[in-house]
Amino acid sequence: MPLRILLPGLAGLVLAACGESPARPPTAQPYTDPGFVTAGAVRLDYALTLTSELPSAIAGSYGIVQRRNLALLAITLSPAGDFGASRLVAREIHAETVSLLGERRALQLRRVDERGGPTYLATVAVRHREPITIVIRARAGATAAEIATRWTRAFHLE
Repeated sequence: MPLRILLPGLAGLVLAACGESPARPPTAQPYTDPGFVTAGAVRLDYALTLTSELPSAIAGSYGIVQRRNLALLAITLSPAGDFGASRLVAREIHAETVSLLGERRALQLRRVDERGGPTYLATVAVRHREPITIVIRARAGATAAEIATRWTRAFHLE
């Protein structure tokens, strides 16, 4: 007798769970990060680009191995009011990734001196659709204010 009562009850639960199909998920918001921040007289520009999207000549000139799951972080400092002016040398610069679990990993920034001034580069391992947060802190001079940014990005690798 308990089985006669239990089976119709379970069947009712299954049918109740089989309602209409769920609504379609909303469309993802476009990536709208401006790629720069300013603090006082300094502008910090940053970009995170998949190495597989870089032209091979450019990647090779910087000694970057192109991989599907590897991104390149590029950072420059310049005077805030004069975009396109010579870049500033960072007295202090630090970048790190923050995982979904809050794990922090310092990035090994490499200074590349170019005609317009230095660019700071680091490679970052990325995963398909897994958000990665980048935190950057820099100071252009001994008395300059610290400039910082924190932003999150995810890549679709397939």
